[in-house]
Amino acid sequence: MSGTSPFIQVTPFLGVAAMEAALGFYRDTLGFTVFVDQGGYAYVERERVAFRLLQLDDGARNAPGCSHAYVDVVDAQALFGTLHPALAQLPADCWGPPRDHDYGQREFWVRDPDGNLITFGEGIGLNANQWDYRR
Repeated sequence: MSGTSPFIQVTPFLGVAAMEAALGFYRDTLGFTVFVDQGGYAYVERERVAFRLLQLDDGARNAPGCSHAYVDVVDAQALFGTLHPALAQLPADCWGPPRDHDYGQREFWVRDPDGNLITFGEGIGLNANQWDYRR
């Protein structure tokens, strides 16, 4: 292998029941761009963070709503501020505001229309910048 890494990024699959509703949520609520929409499969990305959405039946191995993805961010509070107007239109049990945790992370969470959990977080205190290896 050459001196460059073969790894590019991680793009988790999230099972969804209705693709159009899922695409609307990731595009209009979370600000992702839809790069591929092929009916039962879609690829959405925002600033190199991406998800692959796969339309599945309830009986599938990774049924809609059973996934959890963690997205490391630089400033969780600022990102939440930009997303809050759209999040505030969702039911209260579909999102939570930023909270500092004793394990050194500031996080907020969002559930997509199928119940998949997306947590956005940053290291704080002694954990600050821990996950950003590009600095």
